[in-house]
Amino acid sequence: MKRTLLPRLAAAALLFLAPPAHATKYAGEFLKIPMGARAIGMGGAFTAVCDDASAAWWNPAGMVFLPYREVMIQHAEQFGSLENHDVLTGVFPLGGEKGHQAALGVSLVRVAVDDIPITPRPGSLRPGIDFLDYGIDNDPTTPDYGQGDGIWEPGERLLISSDDLFMASSTDLAFGLSFARQRGRHFAWGGQLKFVHSSLPDTIPGQHVTSFGAGLDVGMLYMPTDAVTLSAVMHDLTTTYITWSNGTRETVVPSLVTGSAITFNPGPNHALTWGTDLAWDFEGRTLDAEIKLGAINADLRTGLEYWYRSTLALRSGVNGKDLDFGLGVRYKHFGADYAAALNRFFAHGDPGFPDDHNLETTHLLSASISW
Repeated sequence: MKRTLLPRLAAAALLFLAPPAHATKYAGEFLKIPMGARAIGMGGAFTAVCDDASAAWWNPAGMVFLPYREVMIQHAEQFGSLENHDVLTGVFPLGGEKGHQAALGVSLVRVAVDDIPITPRPGSLRPGIDFLDYGIDNDPTTPDYGQGDGIWEPGERLLISSDDLFMASSTDLAFGLSFARQRGRHFAWGGQLKFVHSSLPDTIPGQHVTSFGAGLDVGMLYMPTDAVTLSAVMHDLTTTYITWSNGTRETVVPSLVTGSAITFNPGPNHALTWGTDLAWDFEGRTLDAEIKLGAINADLRTGLEYWYRSTLALRSGVNGKDLDFGLGVRYKHFGADYAAALNRFFAHGDPGFPDDHNLETTHLLSASISW
């Protein structure tokens, strides 16, 4: 049975290695932001490691290998504290016979940009009241483009004050419900049903454009030995459909992540794990993809994690063009992790992305409790 199972899974994965039609570029992009300071400290090479509460997001199959209940919270600030990324996730073993155990997971993700100053719509600006209709040179004595046309043009001086502005937030939310089960000692599978909701502020105070969607992720883990783990995760397996309140419809197409992890024990009280992931997508990027196969792209994620006495951890990794570092501590049932992501460290000076130095370093903090 095991000899035929893996080829069948590989054949099924290959069916998705073609770009689906009518895909909406960048739809549901917040779903691709990695979670968990531990995983990010390893460069995001975590689909084959996934042995903590973040497994529900990275690879739900990994939940069955947690011997206890665990809950994790995370807070991250990106792009100079412009964007907040908060996570609450938990894994709860359901028990079962040896080699046939099951687990349940729940997760809540919030990505938000808060305190956005909202200005009136350009079409609602009134000449002489909200702006000076003098043209883009703002000189009434010289005829210029846009002068006297009654329409605000970029460059014409605005007369609005802070009283004409209001503050609002743009928010993306995702809720996931996960289930995983072992099939023998060496194999596990899992899935996550996820619901997504987004809210964008309108120019009318208190009004928002909102969306709702649902999708499915599935994952598997195969451990040929105690030291080696292989993984595959298909995100948005059935295509995630998102509908907006203004009638717009978007689709998030399937993407595939394949990975491996190798664990070494160089000495008593020392453990070292090397993880490697390949993240495949079908966006057809012509820039900034490490592997290009027509419309198929792939990015490499690889990282190391070192543990001393299962108490202190040091981590480092590479996620595409990013360089990541992290550390963690465990004491009894409590854990804390920190990670720093140096965005586009290996692409500094790339002429295709001249402003990437403005992304700044992303800092992440995670805390967990198990019982």
